[in-house]
Amino acid sequence: MQMVHSMDEDKILEIAVRTGSLLLMSGAETYRVEETIVRICRSYGLSCNAFVLPTGIFVSAEGSNGSMTVVRRISHRTVDLSRISRLNALSRRIQKQKPDYRQVMAELDEISQARGYSNTVISAAYALTAFVYVLFFGGTLVESAAAVTVGTVLGLLRFLFRQGSSFPFIEYSLGGFVSGILGSLFSLIPGVNPYLVTIGALTNLVPGVALTNGIRDLLQGDIVSGISRLGEALMTVFAIAAGTGMGIAAWSLTGVI
Repeated sequence: MQMVHSMDEDKILEIAVRTGSLLLMSGAETYRVEETIVRICRSYGLSCNAFVLPTGIFVSAEGSNGSMTVVRRISHRTVDLSRISRLNALSRRIQKQKPDYRQVMAELDEISQARGYSNTVISAAYALTAFVYVLFFGGTLVESAAAVTVGTVLGLLRFLFRQGSSFPFIEYSLGGFVSGILGSLFSLIPGVNPYLVTIGALTNLVPGVALTNGIRDLLQGDIVSGISRLGEALMTVFAIAAGTGMGIAAWSLTGVI
């Protein structure tokens, strides 16, 4: 195996751990993060072992000057499939071309600082999702149009929470509460089923990626990560259900329904 200098080993480890951190923060599966870290290190001739949890990365490498260990705490996670795709492409290019440290770090800076979708696009996506799912569940065009309004509000609410750190379950509970209130409000329109409107809007909040990643981690043998991801997804579902129930109960106190 090709050996590298001490300073180069530090840089290689920095590249690998930073790439893995960005992947984990973007919602990538645990096994994908571990494989990426190991692949990058081996591409530059550095032997390493990686252990990844949903909230932390542990990497130990064997270099020319002995062992090195890096621990990285991940406190913020979201779902950004575009960033995951770019990081995967970068890791494959590293394996084939072995670019230098500055070039890789510059690209990682660009990926990490890339602007996400605008508030308008997010709200439009929420509205379209609500519209389609109400039709999917057998709703009418009027009910789908009502769900568009609720979905747009949820998109705006997500943008407000995205501006700073927040306890995620509060965001999901509040989203459920708003959906319950606004969905019930459309019961004032004759022929509109408020529950269909609410369900269509709430589809935006369902943690489908977390559930899928949890199952994939379990199938890959990452028991701790899989169980923790599934537990987080179930807690998210509970928070959404609790918020929605409170919203519907609050509206029922008005005596309208």
